[in-house]
Parts: sequence; C-alpha cells; structure tokens
Amino acid sequence: MNLDYQSCRKISGLLFLTGNISLFLFNLYNTNWYQLIAGLLFVTCSISLILSAKNHRWLFYGGATVIAGYTLTSISTSGSGSILQYMGGIAGFIGGSLIIRAAYQRETGRQFRLPYLLSIIDKYPLASAGFIEGLCCLLTTAGSFMNHDIRLGLVSIVWFFGHGFLAASDEFVRAKFSK
Repeated sequence: MNLDYQSCRKISGLLFLTGNISLFLFNLYNTNWYQLIAGLLFVTCSISLILSAKNHRWLFYGGATVIAGYTLTSISTSGSGSILQYMGGIAGFIGGSLIIRAAYQRETGRQFRLPYLLSIIDKYPLASAGFIEGLCCLLTTAGSFMNHDIRLGLVSIVWFFGHGFLAASDEFVRAKFSK
C-alpha cells in the first residue's frame, strides 16, 4: 500500500485527534488542568494538521499549538519521571518550531544556508519534526509511567505513531527517495 503525503498527513492528524480527544476526556474526570488545556490545544492542532493536507498555512497554527501544548504537558506532573517529561517538552518545542519552519518553507520556497546536519533538518522540517517529536513522545511515555500517569502514557503512545505518519508526510523527503 503506497500512501501519498496527503493521506499520511490525514492519518497523522486522525491519530493525533484520537489521542488528544482522549487526553481531554481523561482529564474531565480527576482533572489535571495543564493536561486538560494541552488536550484542547492539541485537538485544534490535530484539526489544523488534517487541514494542512490541502493548505500548508495551517501548519503555522499547528506548530504554535504544539509548542504551547508540549510546554503544558511537560509541567503537568511531578515526581521521579519529571526530568524525562521536561526533556520531552524541549523536544516538543523544537518539533513545533520545525512545523512552523515547514510552513514558512512551503510559503517562500527558501532554504537557509546552514552547516550539514542543520541543513538536512531545514531541508526536511516535517520529517525532522516527526522524528524529534516522536522521541519526545517516548520520553513523555516513560516519564508518565514512572509518575503513574497511565492516561498520559497511553496517549503518548498514540502520539508516537502519529509522528511516524507526520514524518512520512514530508513531500520533500518523498521527492528525494522517489528519484
């Protein structure tokens, strides 16, 4: 089965939407306010990701809500796994910035002159965001389970798979490997 970038972006958005609605609903009962607000932000981000399959400008909004949502998620619990969640928040901030960069790249068609590794990240920002945020989700999952926050841990697993499809939706990576 060969999925085009738009289908991958929609599947990614639907996985995120499933996880984010779950996070929101889990926090209506026994409310963690940070996670409740992050869930709302992530729900709107999921919708913007789905819409970005038709218009890249939705990625600007999606990147901003990713940054805000991961910041709130990283500070949502305390305990022995908190350092992993903080590291996940930093990775989420970087991933959200790359999503904004992807929107800017599609808007202007410009690449920045950067050293080798950074130029790869700049050339494939959605794939890079998917990879970095996928790692973020693994850190968040580990930290959540260490803090006995099962609901956040389960949602983070769904997010992890969504980031795989986000990475697969990068048109520039697809063009590179289809040659």
